[in-house]
Amino acid sequence: MKLSFAISAFAAAASAMNYMVPLSKDAGLVYTNMMCGTTPCSDTNLSNQSTYTAFLGNRDFRRILMSYTLPSDVTDMSSIESCTLMLPQPVSTTGTGSFYSLSISPLTGDYDASTVTPRTAPPSSPSVAQFSSTDNLMPPTIDITSACKAAVGGNVGLMLDSYGGPVTFPTKLGGSTAHLMVTTK
Repeated sequence: MKLSFAISAFAAAASAMNYMVPLSKDAGLVYTNMMCGTTPCSDTNLSNQSTYTAFLGNRDFRRILMSYTLPSDVTDMSSIESCTLMLPQPVSTTGTGSFYSLSISPLTGDYDASTVTPRTAPPSSPSVAQFSSTDNLMPPTIDITSACKAAVGGNVGLMLDSYGGPVTFPTKLGGSTAHLMVTTK
């Protein structure tokens, strides 16, 4: 009985697959709540930058969009057992030791990284993860399994928003090491 259980457990573990999924695209968005007529005075895409900043200010806002394309053999999202976001150490614009808090929300659709603006960005779902840190520490491993299981067409889109101080990360163009660690059944 013990041997058959051990063999079953080994077979189940052997069928599990682990994937490291690199960042496929990203975008930095800037907007303001001040209106110029019927549109925001600032509604900008900061594509092709080496860094993007997330900051939820009082009047001016910055957000980071990130997307990951799951491997083609991950076709059944319910087979995802775990999915964690691994962010690189931030590049702070506010000085060493600055405090920030980050919120990660899944996007409900896809976007074109070079043309997306805050008005054309896909809506985000409620936050699936939040954490606080300082810019001299690596961000923790962030569990976003629910966002990966809800991925449509194998694309996991995320919006990063910050409260507290601004937080700046390298972009894909800037050599970002951001990636997902995905384990399937």
